[in-house]
Amino acid sequence: MILKNKTPRNLAESVCAELRKRHVGVPDEKIIIDLFETMYYSSLRTEESEPVTFHLVFLDPAQPDPKPPRNPVKDRWSYVPFAEPIEFSVSNLVKISKSTDLRTSSFVVWPGKDALFIWGLVDQQNRFHKFLNRSAEIEAERPGLFQASVEGIGVIVVYMRYEKVAELRINELIRNSVDLFRQSPIRDLLSPGIDAHLQAIRSNVADDIYPASGPMDEIHTQQWLSVLCRILLRVQKIGNGGAMLITPDIKSPDLNIKYRIDYERLQTSLGTNAATKLKADYLEKHLLNLSESKSKVMPSNQYFQLRRFEKDLRASKNEIDGVIWFTALLTRVDGLVVMDRNLAVRGYGVEITNSREPANLFIASDRMATPGKLRPAIYNHFGTRHRSMMRYCFQNPGSIGFVVSQDGEVRVITMVGDSLVMWENIKLKYYSYVSKKKSA
Repeated sequence: MILKNKTPRNLAESVCAELRKRHVGVPDEKIIIDLFETMYYSSLRTEESEPVTFHLVFLDPAQPDPKPPRNPVKDRWSYVPFAEPIEFSVSNLVKISKSTDLRTSSFVVWPGKDALFIWGLVDQQNRFHKFLNRSAEIEAERPGLFQASVEGIGVIVVYMRYEKVAELRINELIRNSVDLFRQSPIRDLLSPGIDAHLQAIRSNVADDIYPASGPMDEIHTQQWLSVLCRILLRVQKIGNGGAMLITPDIKSPDLNIKYRIDYERLQTSLGTNAATKLKADYLEKHLLNLSESKSKVMPSNQYFQLRRFEKDLRASKNEIDGVIWFTALLTRVDGLVVMDRNLAVRGYGVEITNSREPANLFIASDRMATPGKLRPAIYNHFGTRHRSMMRYCFQNPGSIGFVVSQDGEVRVITMVGDSLVMWENIKLKYYSYVSKKKSA
């Protein structure tokens, strides 16, 4: 949901409403309004000709860690207090903004006697950053009532744990990101590639390790979808804008592929990683059962095999990271990147030659593109990348177009029935509905 002509006050009201819904003690709404207004005006400034960005947690410094875990992990966050609190003002934020980074640290902000103050910092935020961006499987604990970031000029994003509560982008209030990678027309179009991925895994492991069907299918499906999301997130971070097309017809006359390649490493590395993980988990469970049975002998060959699996998994993860970088960087060249349904790159610098404008265009406000939640849009109101992708998808049903604007907005385009449908405000980061491992 995108609401126009909104201000930091509206963002504050939205966050307070969410806190109340979660039965969390809500501070005076005026304090939260002051917090987001100060963040917003800070984002309009520069420091040494660079944009001001920073990150904070709304955390009580008197009780920063009220329920610490019994056995905390080594890289768990900690509160680092200032000797004296600093007033939470635009001028102070501009001066010290560079001491935070979402990958490492956040300001601790809380009201004092008569104003907001920065009381210190929270460290070890890299675990959160990796999980949020799908680079880690273990969910790290997050401190504070909520977390907020200035990520650009007039851009404030607010999280409660791993759920994005709201985002203010200049004068647009964005809520309820659309999760197209659950049940949706887009998920249906991605299914052939997912099914081929699951089949490839099964062909490399024994039936007793990976049964014909079961809960493991969903885990490997999410890993496949996560890689696609990570590519889009990487394109978003590059900041150059770009476009990717997944199409069943690579030889379509509507595509002029300037740089033809057959880059299938993503699908092979994903399959190898999944098969190795299954074998490692199976062997580890077997060795644990031996240990619990108080067996005096643990086969050394199996122990060393498990260590080799763990080494292979680390190498496989690095391989997948490299493939994601490789694929994302191709989008910097003029034209789009074209992929088949298995996420194999078949070319880049691709020009769409079809000039026929779509007969209709709708923007969907829900993931299913329900007819009652479609609103008409005007084709000529969009840029060159969007218009060319619209033309192709309109003429080639079954194709999915991903367009990333220079400002980071990601839009997805495809045909749904007789209608050309586009989704905005796509949810690419952490899936809150998927059960994840948790770590303190």
